[in-house]
Amino acid sequence: MTLRKRIGAGSLRVTSATAAGVAAMLIVAACSSSSSSGSSSSAGSTSSASATGSTTIGVALTYNSTAFWAAYLNYENQYAQQLHIHVLGPLLAGNDANLQNTQIEDLVNEGAKAIVVNPETATSLGPAISYAAAHHVQLISVDTIVGVGKVYMVVRASNILYGMDACAYISSQVKSGYVLDLEGDLTSSNGADRTNAFNDCMAANDPGVHILKAPTVWTEATAVTDAQNAVNAYGSQLKAIYSQWSSPDTGILPLLKSKGLTGKVLVVSDDGVPFEMCDITNGSLSASQSQPANLYAYWALKYALDAANGVKLTAGEPGGGAPTLQLVTYAGDTNLADPIVAPFVTKTALTFNITPVDGQSGAVATTPVSNGQLWGNVYGSAHGGVCSSSAS
Repeated sequence: MTLRKRIGAGSLRVTSATAAGVAAMLIVAACSSSSSSGSSSSAGSTSSASATGSTTIGVALTYNSTAFWAAYLNYENQYAQQLHIHVLGPLLAGNDANLQNTQIEDLVNEGAKAIVVNPETATSLGPAISYAAAHHVQLISVDTIVGVGKVYMVVRASNILYGMDACAYISSQVKSGYVLDLEGDLTSSNGADRTNAFNDCMAANDPGVHILKAPTVWTEATAVTDAQNAVNAYGSQLKAIYSQWSSPDTGILPLLKSKGLTGKVLVVSDDGVPFEMCDITNGSLSASQSQPANLYAYWALKYALDAANGVKLTAGEPGGGAPTLQLVTYAGDTNLADPIVAPFVTKTALTFNITPVDGQSGAVATTPVSNGQLWGNVYGSAHGGVCSSSAS
């Protein structure tokens, strides 16, 4: 078995711009790919296998219906050609866990040497993991912790930091009234981590604020309706909204504008898509966690190559998107992870010092939205400009 030297992406929690810098280098290094798949169960492009020595890697995603996942697929196509990978897929499960398990079995049978998967939930991949392991194929989970078996690597930003960063921004400016937390799916590791960290941090740093907890299960219409209900019920006493993903912004920001509340109600969201970069610049959005679509795509494929080539990695080694690889535990299962440090984006660079939770640092530094290395700015500039699909 061979060991491959890895390049670290940062050394401190507060240097959130590090991930943006690495992102820019990867984008410059990448080149585009073409040739489409003829499979009715796949979406996007499938990279060519004509390159000598290419490795077959399967890709199974939950969906591609958001700007983030559309960008992820674009970067995946680029990096697959750069890394001489023949991609099987990507197959899309459409939020159907049973279908996703079947799709992974199909990828194993079609010759995938490793498989990148965005699980439907943290505990939905049990049959697929067992089937793949029986055929000596390992899985790389992207954007979701796995709590139902062993995978080669979890490539996922620290969602605990997502919730803490939102808390740091809001608690620095809001000392009374109501804050609406538009929660994601609490059965998913991402939704649970963002929600728990935000609630714990707000309790520790902003006890005078009442948190309105609105479970949305990642449903945009539910989130926008909950925001409208909160605006109608609390008026000027509603001081901030934490939307745990970007899609609801397209309804929430116009709502606030129609009520004359732009800039009066803080709005913090997660994703870092181009229109968020535009809305932070014009002041209608306060901040966003830039979930790095490009780093997810790049490192998921790189770890898939490691798995296919028998590379052994251990906790404590330098990570690709985090200072070091770490062990993460969910539902009793422990897996190796590269917890990517995602930039927290605001209009200008800011620093906060808060009472931390979950063993994290209380020092938070933001990345200014003018940073041209942020993936949302890079992707937006290449697709008509960051304001071409502005939510406001």
